[in-house]
Amino acid sequence: MKKISTIFLLFAITLSIQTNAQSGWTKAKNDYFFKLDYSSYKSTDFRNNDGKSIKTSEFSQKAASIYGEYGITDRLTAITSIPLFKQNGYETTNNVSGFGDVRLELKYQLLQKSFPLSISIAPELPTGKANNFATNKQNPLDQINLPSGDGEFNVWTTLAVSHSFIPSKLYASAFSAFNYRTKYQERDFQNQFQSGVEAGYKAFDKLWLNSKLIIQTGVGKGPQFADFIRGDGTTYTAVSVGGMYELGKNFGITAQYFNTNSAIVKAKNVYANNILSFGIVYQKK
Repeated sequence: MKKISTIFLLFAITLSIQTNAQSGWTKAKNDYFFKLDYSSYKSTDFRNNDGKSIKTSEFSQKAASIYGEYGITDRLTAITSIPLFKQNGYETTNNVSGFGDVRLELKYQLLQKSFPLSISIAPELPTGKANNFATNKQNPLDQINLPSGDGEFNVWTTLAVSHSFIPSKLYASAFSAFNYRTKYQERDFQNQFQSGVEAGYKAFDKLWLNSKLIIQTGVGKGPQFADFIRGDGTTYTAVSVGGMYELGKNFGITAQYFNTNSAIVKAKNVYANNILSFGIVYQKK
């Protein structure tokens, strides 16, 4: 590999964005929602520490995950996100894969009625491969670390509020979240802040459409070495549009388009990308 490519390969891992529901609502007791999701993207547009666009060899990722919610009570919901599979690679390397970092969450509804307000605590466990080396196709001695997990324990705290403007037809949500991060080996990670809004509309009988806007920034002292592999020093603006089509009472299919950019918060230590995801839903409501 060329030296400049090697430098940017050191940052190489997927962007982790909170794209699942961040709302004030909780599930009713014994109701549940599960989704098996597949996503993929490719990009050569890397944004460095200053937010400048630099072209690298093409990075690609494929991922499969399970997301679930279960109503313990009408006001308390258990949530989990399990990355079953992540495959990372460059066009100049082989692909490497592994299990990701599992996220466990409890959401409690503080306020009900017209403007439900909820708070959630979500530990993220270092269950993924913290070291996962891909090999240069032309030089087997040249390896790049493309882990499937960040190697550290961290905790997300999220406050979210929602409102239904037209019952069962139109809704909007807003959230703010703080990610308390620890360290991997001897490297301390920078904490993170996220905020976002979402709007959804029931276009017709079985089709829900949604659109989301999310920003992420670092909190506190910046890292000495902004590490994209572990998501350290990564900032961005993210937008998405998608929908869910109900197939009968319990099943559904989903599709979502995501884009990371510098529209509000400058993208740094991240690939500007277009991510497509597709899912199968099973729910009781």
